[in-house]
Amino acid sequence: MPTIRSIEAQHKSSISLLWQPLDGMPATSYNAERQVKTASVIKLPILVHLALLVERGAHSWEQRLPLSDCDRTPGAGVLKLLTAGLQPTLRDLAVLMMVISDNTATNLLIDLLGIDSINQRIQTLGLSQTRLHRKVFAPNTPECLPWGLGVTSPRDIVHLLTAIVRGEIGNSTTNQFIRDTLASLQDRAGLPRGLPHDWHYAGKTGSDEDLRNDCGIITRPDGSHIIVACFVQSLAEAPSTADHPGLVALGQIAKVMV
Repeated sequence: MPTIRSIEAQHKSSISLLWQPLDGMPATSYNAERQVKTASVIKLPILVHLALLVERGAHSWEQRLPLSDCDRTPGAGVLKLLTAGLQPTLRDLAVLMMVISDNTATNLLIDLLGIDSINQRIQTLGLSQTRLHRKVFAPNTPECLPWGLGVTSPRDIVHLLTAIVRGEIGNSTTNQFIRDTLASLQDRAGLPRGLPHDWHYAGKTGSDEDLRNDCGIITRPDGSHIIVACFVQSLAEAPSTADHPGLVALGQIAKVMV
């Protein structure tokens, strides 16, 4: 049976992991306090911030934002392909940001909410090692150069996901929207590939040339939960396919943990 360390060595990578069962079983921690590049995992706290603002009445899920040519952002998503003048709702943008990691939707929301406001919320949520640095594909500043879009740790993300599972984020309607959105994740090539077929996964992925991240809520058939945050980083560049070494590593890690 491989170990996390042997998987790390096999893929010449740097793995940071926290696997936290919520049924009283012991957690597995592997560099869980280490700060790592978020890539698109930072979209999870952005979603939480937006959902809490909607709950408070500062915004509405039915509020619309116009799409213009200058909003188009490279990388993941479909909005970059659609006609300028389209006016998606905030709910549409939030779902696109999370379910297919749409970068144009993400930047529209960052423009609306503000980076400082998002980071203030991140701190109030108790995520002391997490920060959004810039918009997606915006130039790096000296501050964010080591991390890119954002920085976090497995411990921080597990803290946030645990609060979501326990119903500690917003009222019941807000909390259910966040959980339903996580459950609609389309990318199943990482951790889910190593889980039993009857285990349910709801989460958020993140990828870049040198990393693959996967963080989420696992629900066993008996209804018990495991919260996991796994970051496979410092990878050599490889073709972006379902057999990317980072995705293979995530699946291997899930099998080992199960």
